Amino acid sequence: MSVLRIDQIGASTLERANKILAGVPGGIWKAAHSALRRAGSTAKTKAGQFAAAEYTINKGDFMRNVNEKTTISGDSGGVVTMRISYAGHVLPLLTFNTRYSRGGLLTTQVKRNGGAATLQHAFAEKVFGPIAVFERVGSPRFPVEQKFGPSTAHMMENERVTEQMDETIRETFERRMEHEITRVLNGWGASSA
Repeated sequence: MSVLRIDQIGASTLERANKILAGVPGGIWKAAHSALRRAGSTAKTKAGQFAAAEYTINKGDFMRNVNEKTTISGDSGGVVTMRISYAGHVLPLLTFNTRYSRGGLLTTQVKRNGGAATLQHAFAEKVFGPIAVFERVGSPRFPVEQKFGPSTAHMMENERVTEQMDETIRETFERRMEHEITRVLNGWGASSA
């Protein structure tokens, strides 16, 4: 989960916006809310790209398996907070860089900066549905246990991914705030609040 507060983003941008929009009732809230909403949308769009840079999952698989929720709130002290939370189930190991041969050799690599590992007692087969990676639990043929990689939520907790999300939000907010100030001053668009 990535949590970012506007007061951490650019005090000078907010100070300037406060001065310009001082005479507009609710103006700073409208401008900040719209800029932050756009920053969050931009970061969400890039989330799959950031995760794919750290993990051996492609962006499309990440986006198909992600459950995301964004909340923007403010309090009486003028602090505005945006919270982007990610949830999801663990992903099958074959979603990542996993290779198997007819001879039974199965290798997998989940993180890009890690090496590939050979799974000695695992196999890829159709057991309960589509082809997946399984491992026997004990010496008989059954029961078997399916092997999984991390969930999209776990990938979003990666320090590098979180840093990139925060950086994208910060840059987009700074850039977008100028446009939103102009919109509020000219009375363009409906109220964002």
